[in-house]
Amino acid sequence: MNAVIIDDEKKTRDFIESIIKKFFPEIKILEKASSVKEGITAISIYSPDIVFLDIEMQDGTGFNVLEAITERNFELVFITAYNQYAIKAFKYSAIDYLVKPIDIDDFICSIKRVKSKRNKVINQLINFQVLKENIEKKSPTKLVIPSSKGFEYIKLKDIIRFEADGRYTNIYLINNKKITVSKMLKEFIDYVDEKYFYRTHKSHLINLHFVKMYVKTEGGHIIMKDESQVAIAREKKAEFLKIMENFNLI
Repeated sequence: MNAVIIDDEKKTRDFIESIIKKFFPEIKILEKASSVKEGITAISIYSPDIVFLDIEMQDGTGFNVLEAITERNFELVFITAYNQYAIKAFKYSAIDYLVKPIDIDDFICSIKRVKSKRNKVINQLINFQVLKENIEKKSPTKLVIPSSKGFEYIKLKDIIRFEADGRYTNIYLINNKKITVSKMLKEFIDYVDEKYFYRTHKSHLINLHFVKMYVKTEGGHIIMKDESQVAIAREKKAEFLKIMENFNLI
């Protein structure tokens, strides 16, 4: 594999290079670019297999680099110093990222994921436009779900609820659509906006916009607008009722 590093901080470029040389000698670094302009030139000339790309640089952003490249047939790992909210946007968009200061173990795991994708000849679609949109919005609006066929792009407002199914999660959408994902429910809890999604039970995470009613009888449960019945833990009932009392539908 051939790599290009694009980051306006020399210490970051040198650190990435040192980790690659130590742990992944089979990856050849073709160029270390320090700006958007240099990055565009490096990708155009070398056609790398993987690009390590800083989000914020002095002369622009990583998105400016990608928008200038007509053929994005390389694996991409973003480098970011963004806050925790922006990290959530990366998770929503199913794009590999590293947070500054870069942790060596995280870097190694990221490279292994990239190599695994290429070894399995998976053609990964990097929808950086979704990431850009999720970062620019006050709250992410789309969720990218990897599947055996590629990626599915889901609007959060269309998700009625998440349901745990062992090591999988079922996502129930409007129009009676259901998607099963090989991720555990706890991973989605880190993604979603807690103002609009609430975990009623260890197996259920619901979109509060789609709550139809709370039923007190038979121990208590929730009816969603698709008529599905969702369990609620005993210790969650008071909190849920208080949230719904003050919840403003948007």
